[in-house]
Amino acid sequence: MPQLIIREFKKQDLEDIIECAKLSFADQFEVEGYDPKIWRKMINRRFSVPGKTLFFILKLLNSEPIKFFVAEADGKPIGTAMVEKRGKIGYIETVMVHPNFRRKGTATQLMKTAINYVQKRKSNKALLHVLSENHPAKNLYQKLGFKKFETIQYLSARVDSLPNITDSKAIEVRVFRKSDLDPVYDLVRMSREPERLRVYDFKKTDLKTSPWQRVVRMGSSRKIVAVKDNKIVGYATAMFTTAGIAGRITNIEVHPEMVSEGIEEQLIQNGTDFLKTLGTKTLLVIAPLGRDATTERLTSLGFKKSYAMEGMVLEQLDSTV
Repeated sequence: MPQLIIREFKKQDLEDIIECAKLSFADQFEVEGYDPKIWRKMINRRFSVPGKTLFFILKLLNSEPIKFFVAEADGKPIGTAMVEKRGKIGYIETVMVHPNFRRKGTATQLMKTAINYVQKRKSNKALLHVLSENHPAKNLYQKLGFKKFETIQYLSARVDSLPNITDSKAIEVRVFRKSDLDPVYDLVRMSREPERLRVYDFKKTDLKTSPWQRVVRMGSSRKIVAVKDNKIVGYATAMFTTAGIAGRITNIEVHPEMVSEGIEEQLIQNGTDFLKTLGTKTLLVIAPLGRDATTERLTSLGFKKSYAMEGMVLEQLDSTV
């Protein structure tokens, strides 16, 4: 194998990385859709004068929001790994290696580089998600010390095949307001699984959009709340990128005592209506495995299980690499 170099991403790497992504994530792209124009637009924004200036300042402050590593062989990018700073967590994503260079240690070197970076940033843990069926990747992560803590299921449907849900007079579904921050935070802490709260170090600020996210965000998003008797009893997020990529509804949370009152359906309907106005053709709803009531409601609406992702966490960083 040619000499392997792990380095930071350069703008000229983009087209090779787009091609690598097509080969690495083909099954996911078949469900989610794929639009490389988004990648090009995001990278152009990152390397614009304002983007480079912002990154320079954040680097000086030791607050880089993201680090993109590239594996290079014979001068050609053959793989990537990206680390996103989420509070005290280093979230590792976009781990991929060109099929011609797999099983030669490239992914291991990328992951060790990413973990070392997380350590240097003094983050207290590293997180990642991997397809449940990707056994080679899961085996690698386990060897590096990662442990599974959750499974997330992705359910998809064509927007034009979904039934219209009649609004409930007892429930008001509306856009999130600044004044909703405290009650939504309390709702999430009440409804989300304790282990997920612990692993994600969930904080009130996680419900806010950071300045960095505002800069790189490609598309639109809407936070939605459900209100009953002047109390917030439900919450969800709808996200749109382009018409070629499936719209997403995620972070669905409902008050534990009201899971059978149709609140999930009302949140999904509101999110779907928002995404339809932007041109979404396919919809993905993302929910933790084990929430049987939510899964039953989604399947009754016409959603089908597409794939599952396993969340893995590395908490003993000092003893890993």
